[in-house]
Amino acid sequence: MSSHLLAMSFDTGSSPSITLKAGRDKSLDAPAGWGFAWYPMDDAAATVVKDPNATHETPLTRVLRDWDRFRSSVFLCHSHGAAKRVTQQDTHPFQRSWAGRDWIFAHSGDLGRDLPEKLPLGEDAWFEPVGRTDSEHAFCWLLGQIRESGARTLGEVGWERLHAWMRELNDLGKPLSEGGEPTSHGSFVLSDGHDVVAYCDARGKHPFHRIRRVPPHERYVLVGEQLVVDVSSPYDVNRTMTIVSRTPLSDEEGWEPLAPGEMIVMRRGVFTWSSVHGTALDRPRTPTGSVATESQPPADIRGGRAQAASEQSRLLGVPRGQTRTRDVLRDGRILTVEHETIYRYEEAVELSTHVFRLHPVHDLGQDVLDYRLEISPPGAARRAEDVFGNQMLQYKIERPYQELWIRARSRVRVRPPEPIAPLKRATLPLVWMPWQRQMMTPYLLPPELPETQLQELSEYAMSFALRNDYDLVETLRDLNLSIYRDFAYQPGATMLETSPFVVYVERRGVCQDFANLFICLCRLLNVPARYRVGYIFTGADYANQIQSEASHAWAEVYLPNVGWRGYDPTNGIMAGLDHVRVAHGRNYRDATPTSGTLFRGGKGERLEAKVRCEVETEAPTEGAFRRG
Repeated sequence: MSSHLLAMSFDTGSSPSITLKAGRDKSLDAPAGWGFAWYPMDDAAATVVKDPNATHETPLTRVLRDWDRFRSSVFLCHSHGAAKRVTQQDTHPFQRSWAGRDWIFAHSGDLGRDLPEKLPLGEDAWFEPVGRTDSEHAFCWLLGQIRESGARTLGEVGWERLHAWMRELNDLGKPLSEGGEPTSHGSFVLSDGHDVVAYCDARGKHPFHRIRRVPPHERYVLVGEQLVVDVSSPYDVNRTMTIVSRTPLSDEEGWEPLAPGEMIVMRRGVFTWSSVHGTALDRPRTPTGSVATESQPPADIRGGRAQAASEQSRLLGVPRGQTRTRDVLRDGRILTVEHETIYRYEEAVELSTHVFRLHPVHDLGQDVLDYRLEISPPGAARRAEDVFGNQMLQYKIERPYQELWIRARSRVRVRPPEPIAPLKRATLPLVWMPWQRQMMTPYLLPPELPETQLQELSEYAMSFALRNDYDLVETLRDLNLSIYRDFAYQPGATMLETSPFVVYVERRGVCQDFANLFICLCRLLNVPARYRVGYIFTGADYANQIQSEASHAWAEVYLPNVGWRGYDPTNGIMAGLDHVRVAHGRNYRDATPTSGTLFRGGKGERLEAKVRCEVETEAPTEGAFRRG
């Protein structure tokens, strides 16, 4: 039986239960020695537990299965699958310290006995093997290369450079005959506690398979050839995880083989880079939960560099093939919106009062060229501005009616938002002056949820900050894309009162649910966020083909030295030329388009709402819509 490599990365600290089948399963030919490594509480120091010759279940194996206190986001496991005696010093994984943290390495394969001659470490080497394995020598050589490059983390090395080093190791060996292939082969796993790198043997003798599992999970117990991974702990059922394993640990859909010679990187439950696929590894889920087949917005959660003109056009809502892209990006474009809401009642309403927030925002980013509002039956109307600056109409009807309809027609010029260019790199946590905090307090308080729920949501929010090295802009971009990618758009799955925690657990909802979750997570990171209601143009050429037939909701975040910026987690983009802003507030109740109180009558209410949003100067694009 060949050795088995397993690497797992969770979005936040988890305690999977590991059961080694060797010694318990009589069908196995031989017991397997094993080694297991993790970073307790995500500290820089790693813990490595090894048993070179496990012939039966031992106290150490029971630790892996029953001890729920070794919480970490990174786990590496290597089982030998051989009955021959292996010493402690030659047992994987191997551990070394560099740049103030522990590094972990494991290898499956054979790099040749002459590796010290082919890759000498030198007399003054910083890293030297303790044992006699080619694997440990390769590990010391890799760390030496990293040190010489000046890098102190895997992310600083550069993935292309690291891939070249891995390939160099894989290509070593003597030809079997004239023109033969090198005899060396192997797959590698390397981690610095932040990133986990997996390289697949270019010869195909030691394959790798990968999967990204997003809650709610189909199953919690994964069974492989040599071990069982159980993530059914109540503390772990909502964790997102990425797994790289020699063989699939389950028969569920999603397992994909790595290409020979491919190197992938995972961090905090996301595949962030691949030598074959680049960064677009994780595709969003469709409303039914399946994987979308068309191209999606970039999934590089660690990118955020300057976008090409075509990418900027896509983000701002300029349809593909638009010949006046530069003019649109400079001057904006005109959108016309028709919003009709009809209330019908089985029993007549005799007295009611209403508040309508249907007037679009008029400011530097958006011009209201025309606005008309029609209401039937007639009533007493009074225009006002609420505490958030929203234009509202207070309306009172004192005559019986069984149908109330409201029609709002708007013609708006939407201007492209200014690029996010803070004076300096903003990092978390943000520090607010006392007067700033006082002004932002309404947008910093998370919803009133049980402390246990807020604690879990806080850990989830922190996973984005950790994954992006506390960079504010990158964290928000990652959060925006992750909700779009991992949460299914499913109308009717939630109600107005559905809490952000329920949306987080069930991973489904509609635009207001995703906006509420985004806002909650931002506030838990001490980033001011508010709820925005408006409209979205659904005729642009986008991969997500879900049409908005009512008002749309997204979030706005206050960025230091920049101001308020809109994030649309329903579509994984920033608010741009497709978004018409109408009202905002702390939550939905502050910005609801229509609300009211029925004082007498009004039983059997039925609601019908229709929205039509078009570009005035362009023919609508059919067959492609955004989520709304």
